[in-house]
Amino acid sequence: MARTEPQHMGQTEITECFALVDCKVFVFDLDGTVYEETEHFPYYGRQLAKRLPGPVADEYLREVGEALAGRRTLTYGVRYDVLQDLVYKGDEVLGWTGDVRTGEASHQVANIDDPWGIYAVTAIHFGLSPAQVQEAFLATRDYMQGPSFPMRGLPGLRQALDGLKRDGVRFVLMTNSPEPDSRAIVEKLGLTGAFDIEVFEALKPRRVKEHFERYRDAFEVEYSEMVSIGDHYANEIGPAAELGMKTIHIDRYHRLRRSGVTIHLKEPAQLAGCLAEVLRARSTRAL
Repeated sequence: MARTEPQHMGQTEITECFALVDCKVFVFDLDGTVYEETEHFPYYGRQLAKRLPGPVADEYLREVGEALAGRRTLTYGVRYDVLQDLVYKGDEVLGWTGDVRTGEASHQVANIDDPWGIYAVTAIHFGLSPAQVQEAFLATRDYMQGPSFPMRGLPGLRQALDGLKRDGVRFVLMTNSPEPDSRAIVEKLGLTGAFDIEVFEALKPRRVKEHFERYRDAFEVEYSEMVSIGDHYANEIGPAAELGMKTIHIDRYHRLRRSGVTIHLKEPAQLAGCLAEVLRARSTRAL
């Protein structure tokens, strides 16, 4: 399988990592955060397409490809109203093809921060039900945990986690994905046993602050001593920043600086280097 080489960190990013030196609890997302693989996304698209009628399926795949390339109204950073088939881009309310609309958002609005979201809501626009989208998602997760989808852990990540753990740092895995396939993926990545707490089907962002509060109390720390690490701003970064937590945003698709981000990384491969710098700074301070 073709793989990109781990991305090196610049001096600015290394300096930013020092902001985490006093943190005691690190909360990790799973997908898009602790592995580099992206080959599952086209598989997900095919799973969604085969649940659509033939001609519609072809149109779906064409349009989702354009959305992923940034050539459609639906793109990274917007919100999609599942009930009204509307796109919210900043203060604008837009129809699917970009025509200006008016009105208030419904209670079912999805934040589009990664390819999962683009594939899913485009399928909903083309007529799939949320239940059918979930079926396609679960089929994709089953593929990811199986032998036909090789995965490689991020070089240096487990070493950095183990080193920080020996220094008293605690780790939490918190993912919206189901438990069986997530555990299989964690094992593939060589991260079994790395986390003190593992939470699956976490219902982020709706319940994310509730989870953060529970970790704060369990480990007897302040929010300022906690770090949230993830690639989905609405799920892991914004809510954590509102509580006063530090954050590492892995921004593979937007490449934008957003409020509340302590450390901005462009690729998951940079995460191990950042945590290694934190460990190095803690070790130096202890001398």
